[in-house]
Amino acid sequence: MSSQYKNRVSDMASDYMNIRSLPAMLSVGFILASLYQFGGISDVTLTWLAGSGGYTLTGQHAIMVSLGAFAAAFASSETKRFENYENWEKVAIAAGPGVILGQQYVTEVNDFLVSLGDPLGMQLAFVATVVSWGVAVQ
Repeated sequence: MSSQYKNRVSDMASDYMNIRSLPAMLSVGFILASLYQFGGISDVTLTWLAGSGGYTLTGQHAIMVSLGAFAAAFASSETKRFENYENWEKVAIAAGPGVILGQQYVTEVNDFLVSLGDPLGMQLAFVATVVSWGVAVQ
């Protein structure tokens, strides 16, 4: 009976990999983390953690999730090698992590985004990261 169970689990895992569930889950995580970082989602509090007050996620968490998902998705994409992309695609791919890190750690980048208008600058930053994601995971 246990070998039959293992076969079913193996077949089920194979079916899930065929529909590319990992890239889909990474996409959801990336989009949600980017929305949070750029202000599309307000505070996220995990009420089960850190006692009665919960634990509120920060921009640092969003960056870790975004960049981790980006790296994992890029590594699992069909065209893993950067040389296989056209020049405009290389620029788009580099722009995503650049905007993610720049908005958080480079005052001038954040000031520029804010100067474009609130919330327009952050919306444009979000769109840039999503386009970067789309190009990277093709």
